[in-house]
Amino acid sequence: MLEHIRVIDLCDGISQFAGHILTRLGAEVIAVEPERGVSTRLTGPYVADDPDPDFSLTHWAYNRGKKSVVLDIESEEGRTRFRDLVQSADILFDDQRPGYLHSLDLAYEDIKEINPQIIHASVTPYGLTGPRSHWLGTDLTAVAGSSFMHASGDADRAPLRVGVPHSFLHAAADAAAASLIALQERYRSGTGQHIDVSAQESLTIGFPQNVAPLENALASDRMAGGISLGGMDIPLLFPCLDGYTICVILPGAAFAPFARRLTEWLEEEDAADDNLISIDWENLGVQLFAGEVSFDVVAAAFATYGRFLASKSKAELWDAALERNLLITPSMTIADLVEYEHLEAREFWDVKPDGKGGEAKHPGGLVKFKNSDTDFGGIPATLGQHSDSISLDRATSLDIREPVTDSLPLEGLKVVEFSWVIATPSAVRILCDYGAEVVKVETASRPDTMRTVNPFVNEDPHPDNSVGYGVYNAGKRSLSLDLSKAESKEVVFDLIRWADIATESFAPGAMGRLGFGYDVLSEINPGLIMLSSSLLGQSGPHSTLAGYGFMAAAIAGYYELTGWPDRPPAGPYGPYTDYLAPRIVVSSLMAALEKRRETGLGEHIDLSQTECALHYLAPAILDQSVNGRTIQRAGNDDPNIFPHGVFPADGNDSWLAVACSDESWPQLADLLGLQDLSNANRTARREQRTVIDERLSAWSSVRDSTTAAEELRGLGVAAYPVHDAAGTNSDPQLAHRQHQIQVPQSHAGTMWTHSCRTKMSRTPAVLNRGGPCLGEDNFEVLSELLGYSVEQIADLAVAEVLE
Repeated sequence: MLEHIRVIDLCDGISQFAGHILTRLGAEVIAVEPERGVSTRLTGPYVADDPDPDFSLTHWAYNRGKKSVVLDIESEEGRTRFRDLVQSADILFDDQRPGYLHSLDLAYEDIKEINPQIIHASVTPYGLTGPRSHWLGTDLTAVAGSSFMHASGDADRAPLRVGVPHSFLHAAADAAAASLIALQERYRSGTGQHIDVSAQESLTIGFPQNVAPLENALASDRMAGGISLGGMDIPLLFPCLDGYTICVILPGAAFAPFARRLTEWLEEEDAADDNLISIDWENLGVQLFAGEVSFDVVAAAFATYGRFLASKSKAELWDAALERNLLITPSMTIADLVEYEHLEAREFWDVKPDGKGGEAKHPGGLVKFKNSDTDFGGIPATLGQHSDSISLDRATSLDIREPVTDSLPLEGLKVVEFSWVIATPSAVRILCDYGAEVVKVETASRPDTMRTVNPFVNEDPHPDNSVGYGVYNAGKRSLSLDLSKAESKEVVFDLIRWADIATESFAPGAMGRLGFGYDVLSEINPGLIMLSSSLLGQSGPHSTLAGYGFMAAAIAGYYELTGWPDRPPAGPYGPYTDYLAPRIVVSSLMAALEKRRETGLGEHIDLSQTECALHYLAPAILDQSVNGRTIQRAGNDDPNIFPHGVFPADGNDSWLAVACSDESWPQLADLLGLQDLSNANRTARREQRTVIDERLSAWSSVRDSTTAAEELRGLGVAAYPVHDAAGTNSDPQLAHRQHQIQVPQSHAGTMWTHSCRTKMSRTPAVLNRGGPCLGEDNFEVLSELLGYSVEQIADLAVAEVLE
């Protein structure tokens, strides 16, 4: 699909995921490495625990299929060779520290002189400019600054990161998506641009509630294995006979049918009491706000559900979920995953020799394309394997179809969205940020679930007041349309004739049953690109499972690997796979647009949230399949850095993230009065964990987190305050990047939301309105976009179709 695109990958760490995504979509990706190899080659785990740089499973995870070229870009000869490569390329990725490429005359301002068409995306901890851009950053400090971490973990302990490094994977996926968006604009202008991606800002996708304090609204508190909001604890993770299970029981119209079916099962087995049976799950949220139902009643109900779930095995609960249509999934380990029959049935795994007599199970396709061959036979390149074989006789010639312009990259792209909640709406919001015209189709009888979810502006639970809905749907138009009415069919068909892209995230088969499956819609518009998103994909034995990202996160192993070793799984905050899939959605859609540009053909994209999420766990999956080693919960520990953790700071629930490299340890040891350990290597330091952690906690606990972070930064130690929701609003780096912005919104007047996470130098994203009120654009969509007359619109209104 991207076979005509050449990418230069100058990433040293796991930001190599950006190039990996484009490799999976067909691009030629050339990794530029120093003589020792990139850092991922020097990072375990390794095949058979043999520390050979060509057998690093971390490197394999994000570099398979790339070509490897060894260059010393600090030498004049190496820089000349690098410039030659850049001159032949379309896209460049880098994750170098701010200022480094500038010091070598290889920054975007320099390379655009030799290749004006180059699209250069830079991934850094906090962004390339701003008051904290030069702060040392790691996976831990980036997530600490996003506010996502503060909501994850046990309330009585330090906040938790996801159990494996993820910050730069979020940012890399953003970089990949943005580079393909910029490519669309380049076809018009003939000119490239720079894209600035901050890992800290990328991670805010997982916590839209960080704008809640600006709206006089409550944000979530920290709760292991659940959600705590406004005094109500909602458990999601429950123990069962042989492990743990996720069971989603939430108030609101979207969740109530599932709760009722679960209650009926309890009644059948005489396990439901009167308190449980009396709960009106559909209206419970409003009743709690009004004081008509106490939190104690809800807590008792969850206790009843918990006792029942504890009496069943994971297999019993899984079977019941599929048979009874319940929001229940097992909490899987990585060992469970590599044997999971559903993934086998979907032929997800890409099994390759491991080079030492065994086999390695690599995560397979990012998505499944119906009309495109995405077979990926790549194996990891050895260091410098292609140093002498890269052709430089390649022009980045473009078919310039329009005059040079700085219009938004996706201006003219038309999208109709039938998707809801977070994963796909968040992706479509990115398209909207960059100029696409988006029509979101909802119905009042079953609105987007996010309209019913806290927090709300001024604590008013009106469906147009949801902060989360506003963040994920800002800029879109809303068309209220009851798809169950026969008269809606022609409206949908007209939308499809108008659209370039259609997205949906209903349970697999639902669109087909409504008469809107891809086979029908592609007859109406052969160039249509349709994306269907679900928990487990459109095929396979468990594909019919409907649900939410909490469940996919459990299936994908995220609950089991996130938490403390002496406690049950905590899991990351929220429906975590909903935060991982959006960038892959965008990259897949852009790749399909590239294919359509070449062939004129449309596409149907089958996206499994679970499968998307597994790409972010590739090193752990490879370690399991190759070495038989199952990753264990380890709190905030990191195998390559110590000390590495979150320590108390002065103030209520105030914390400081610290990640000390081997090079910086002597300075930290001196600060803590541990001069006798200043020469201790990492292993020796771990043996003194209790002493070091106690001394560091004593030091940090009498300082506010910002002062402490600044002092450690002066010693060369990476540190950052662990922001709660309000903390991101006063963070000077996020303020510099204009992360929180206030936009007009019809119901509230104005509403705070997130700006676009990726910053393009020439065609930056534009956002002019907040999340739409339900149906507020009915007349404009029908009359202006579809050309309906006033009489036609009136007839639809009378028939109660526009509801």
